[in-house]
Amino acid sequence: MEKVGVTIRKIRKIKGISQKQAYSGIVSRSFATRFERGENDIQSGKLFEILNNLAVTPNEFQFINNNYKRPLMDALLAEIYEMYDNHSFSKLSHWIRKYKESNSVEEKYAVAYAEILMFTFDHSIMPVTNNTYVLLVHLLEEKTWTLQEIKIVKIILPLVVKNTDVPVSIEDLLVKFEKNCWNYLIGNGDPFHVLNELISFYSIVFQIYLNIRSYKLAKEFKAKFLKINENQLDLEGKITLKFWLAIYELYFGDFESGEKMIHQLENIQRLLSDKGKLNIKTIFDIRRKDAINYRKNIAMIDN
Repeated sequence: MEKVGVTIRKIRKIKGISQKQAYSGIVSRSFATRFERGENDIQSGKLFEILNNLAVTPNEFQFINNNYKRPLMDALLAEIYEMYDNHSFSKLSHWIRKYKESNSVEEKYAVAYAEILMFTFDHSIMPVTNNTYVLLVHLLEEKTWTLQEIKIVKIILPLVVKNTDVPVSIEDLLVKFEKNCWNYLIGNGDPFHVLNELISFYSIVFQIYLNIRSYKLAKEFKAKFLKINENQLDLEGKITLKFWLAIYELYFGDFESGEKMIHQLENIQRLLSDKGKLNIKTIFDIRRKDAINYRKNIAMIDN
């Protein structure tokens, strides 16, 4: 990774912006020259002013400064998502073994994330491993979460289920997650797509309650899903929200209406790229079967 000033100079030259245009009123010309040679450092506030003059966002700057590569954690998570979404579990197992003994904090967190995904695909309760413990402690100790942490915190939820070694409840995490998401909403806008993450978080908690047969708590999630402003969601967010409302109907509402809605969503998805989209068929097949069993048990109790 290059020095910050060296990357700033590179961007300035590409955009054809003079030193005066970039640094006027922020730092002296001599300081700017040394800064661009990598000899001086700069305060974060001034750096943001310079980036504003260059019309470059902090995220774009980070990408350029990292030799046009995504941050390590983002790259690792992208690998994991691709393998998991394609159900390439043998490949994902090999990936975990490859990085399991790494000393890198980012790689430890990514391994923990992958381990939990692997285990919770067909289990409702997850044991705490060395890597997942490191991730769990980090997230619980943080008072506020960054966008990256918001994206990964949902995956520790299975660690909390009926686990006496974890000093926090699902309800505690739910309140904290909602609060952190609201921090990133601006008026009627959602520039960082945190509502997509909130839907994902809700869906995991909803499924956990279904898996452990806490149906009273699961029933509370229709109100939570409906509270989300659909106008602030992107297309995938809207599809995901509708999907989980349909799953809710399979259990607690109009079963046929839920099925119909899911088939409509499948038709919409066929028009879209496969990459990164919700695996409707797999989840629907599992939940439909479980919902039928739930309804049968309720009918037996009523009789």
